[in-house]
Amino acid sequence: MLRQGLELTGITPMNRTQIEHLAELASRFSARILLEHNNRIINGKSMLGLLSLGDTGSEQVTLVCDGEDEEQAARAFLEQLRAGAAPPKTEADAMTLMRRIKDRFASVLGERLSGIYLHGSLASGCFRWAVSDIDFLAVVKEPLELDTKMALIAALRQLEEEAPPKGIEMSVVLSRSCRDIPYPMPFELHYSPAHQAAYDRDPQAFCASMHGTDPDLTAHILALHAYGKALLGPDIQRMFDQVKREDVLRAIRADAEDAAKRLHQAPVYCVLNLCRGLAYLKEGLVLDKKAGGQWALKKARQEYQPLIQAALNAYETGLDMTYDEEQAEDFCEEALALLKTEAAE
Repeated sequence: MLRQGLELTGITPMNRTQIEHLAELASRFSARILLEHNNRIINGKSMLGLLSLGDTGSEQVTLVCDGEDEEQAARAFLEQLRAGAAPPKTEADAMTLMRRIKDRFASVLGERLSGIYLHGSLASGCFRWAVSDIDFLAVVKEPLELDTKMALIAALRQLEEEAPPKGIEMSVVLSRSCRDIPYPMPFELHYSPAHQAAYDRDPQAFCASMHGTDPDLTAHILALHAYGKALLGPDIQRMFDQVKREDVLRAIRADAEDAAKRLHQAPVYCVLNLCRGLAYLKEGLVLDKKAGGQWALKKARQEYQPLIQAALNAYETGLDMTYDEEQAEDFCEEALALLKTEAAE
């Protein structure tokens, strides 16, 4: 059991929107979350209870968390309390930003732009501001000149301050590459938070060198056909051919091998990506990370279910994942061996 004294001056009274978000957050945890104030015990998962807290002024309030995930629950609850009256950012905020990006790209590219397509968690409906990024593809009619590439990346960099913590990931591809899609698929330009330092050191050199092929684009186009959104241009079925199953399996294997190398640096990403890779391999399902984890909870051996649940909990809350490292390594090794074997057949 964890107990922590709080002073909520300037935080209470909370408005209804803030209370809704706080109660919803608390309900994601199995631990009991209570607030003790003036000989009252208030259920932190109850909107009515939180409304009754009223204005505590400088009076002492004690937060009590009791349960298996009590540390995560306490940290998340306190962070949300201290965020003040402003509600946490949501999918709607991300979509507003994405529309601004679309408009900036359209302004830079003009008639050269064929379409902009959203994939990833923002398209599938499992976006969480704290743990998700914004993923999109832009399709152009002709190769990009250096000054155009620099203008596109400069536009993204200007908007990055408004982006979720995980940032924005985008690729620009040629419309001709969207027919009879090759593997790995070529791209004209790519940018993600992993490239910030390289871009900042020398924007011109970065933009001049940033082109090539990317196996991940195969999986992105598969996701577009399953749950993507066309923000500008023809619908997805008209713009993109279907990717070949054998190419998808090669892409899944490549991604799994890369993820396995970063298991302990990014355990949530690794575990949930392996889960959705197995879902495609076994049943032909195209799932986002959350749905992949939920699928694996039903299909994986019981010994791995706590690991998968921990990854899902961390994905939902944005908190660090607490897990058994040896168990995670065993799961990763087994899943990767299965993906390698069957993807090679």
